[in-house]
Amino acid sequence: MQIVIHPAAQHELDAALQWSKTTFGDGTAARLRRRFEQAGQVLVRQPALGTLDAGHVRKLRLGKFPYTLVYRVYGKVIMVIALAHQSRHPGYWLGR
Repeated sequence: MQIVIHPAAQHELDAALQWSKTTFGDGTAARLRRRFEQAGQVLVRQPALGTLDAGHVRKLRLGKFPYTLVYRVYGKVIMVIALAHQSRHPGYWLGR
């Protein structure tokens, strides 16, 4: 399995890391990055782990962080389409 991150999802990750760093410090931002990377490693081994939602997307919460990894599985590719903050309008990423 291979993980590909949609450019908009990469932007969301970068923004989340910057906000975490500015608001809570380097340690929190580093923990968020590690949690994101760990989630990717788990999905490579178990791509069906996330909860199946409408539109053939799966969602995986990032533990204590208020973010959900939204992804689709295309054969041997896992496409991360959003790193959605759980307080944002649901489904804003549907057009990706």
